[in-house]
Amino acid sequence: MEVKVGNTIYVPTSLYLSHGADDFRGGKATVTKVYQNMSDGEITTFVRIAELPRTGFNWGQVLSKEQEQLAKRFGNKRAHADPDYRDEFNKGD
Repeated sequence: MEVKVGNTIYVPTSLYLSHGADDFRGGKATVTKVYQNMSDGEITTFVRIAELPRTGFNWGQVLSKEQEQLAKRFGNKRAHADPDYRDEFNKGD
């Protein structure tokens, strides 16, 4: 699948022990940017999504291959921020 701005794709969940304020639940997301970048010494396609705008996802080598599995896992659920602000999950280094 060739990814384009405006496409709906699936993205995974990201949960953190030391910075829970950045927790993010995966699901359907809207592509806002498609660009090329280096990964493992190769130029590949990356995407950005409306639901997590400052994060790039490796579409070409990773995410494109996971779409079927993520679709089964998330169904119609939309991706969204899910911050955990408790002190024990937001300790600085």
